[in-house]
Amino acid sequence: MEFDVIGIYLPPTELNSARTEYEHGQFSTDRLKEIENNAVLDIIERQLECGLTVVTSGGIRWKHWNKDFFFGLSGISKERLDSGHLYSVDTNLTDLIRFTGRISFNPSHPYFDDFRFMADAVAERAVCRQIIPSPTELYMQILFISDGHPERIYPDAENLVSDITDAYRKTIIRLYELGCRSIVFDDTVCGCLCDDNFAKRLLQGGVDTISLQNLLIELINGSFAETPSDLEKAVYLSGGDKIVPEWEYIKYPDNIMPRILSEVNADKFFMPFETTDDYSTEILRHLPEGKKIVMGLIDAHSPFPDDKDAIIRFAGKAKRHVNPVFLAISPKTGFNLSSYALRGLQYNDQWSKIKSLKSLINNHIAQAESYV
Repeated sequence: MEFDVIGIYLPPTELNSARTEYEHGQFSTDRLKEIENNAVLDIIERQLECGLTVVTSGGIRWKHWNKDFFFGLSGISKERLDSGHLYSVDTNLTDLIRFTGRISFNPSHPYFDDFRFMADAVAERAVCRQIIPSPTELYMQILFISDGHPERIYPDAENLVSDITDAYRKTIIRLYELGCRSIVFDDTVCGCLCDDNFAKRLLQGGVDTISLQNLLIELINGSFAETPSDLEKAVYLSGGDKIVPEWEYIKYPDNIMPRILSEVNADKFFMPFETTDDYSTEILRHLPEGKKIVMGLIDAHSPFPDDKDAIIRFAGKAKRHVNPVFLAISPKTGFNLSSYALRGLQYNDQWSKIKSLKSLINNHIAQAESYV
């Protein structure tokens, strides 16, 4: 059994302070960029010190975990509202998606510069990973802002899915050309569909959830299609703010998870679990042989130690369904979240958590074997 980390980290305090001062006109853009670059360099070195063999730039350049990527695609622009009132369920009220044409690949996507910087800093000491929002996230954004009618806002709704998958696929191939060997789709849509209330809202809005399942799988598989075979393709499945969905393994028509695990053409799935819910390991029955599962068992949003015995026991339960060679343990989520300060989480806590995870795997793997 191995350990892995999705790769989204808290920024150092110096960067947060610099951004605040920049907003008040006390820093130049070039100076802020320099501080940001130094923060990325520190995050890379910290990951290597922790023994991680796959590293990221931490996601610390992002303003929005999903929209920053969308805004970098051709055909999508950002509309900023600074005054007045907006009545919307969207929490990011000032940066809204607008379409200037059909969605397509942008050879100047800002993620490429970020990846080049990281790859140069890593200098082949580890595998370089890029995290991007799942194509399902973009589709659902369009579905929500159009009230379930993409044709109202998209210039060619009949080709919307193929436009999204084509833009994603070409972006992934370009990242590969720059040295990326691990791509992770950050996906909350599939996990949210495990929530009866979320699914009910879609049904009340006239959305056929069975057809939606087919479309979501098509979006992910289409985006991964024809990408290099030595590129690790992974999907992080979560329930959004809820984080851990209710993983139900029975193949009910409205249960998307068995289909995601068995039909999505990914090499690896990151999935958060509650160690108190043994039943949730049953979902792993649907994982095809040879595919990897990274179980999120470490609390990334708390500085306090985790219950090692509970993690070891849960890992043992999981081994009943998956060969340990294809099992790994990780934090449940990325470390960065808007309320981290209120939770007492500091920059150094995330590295302590990773080192603790590594120690757990290295020193207690024999104990976990006894639960098989």
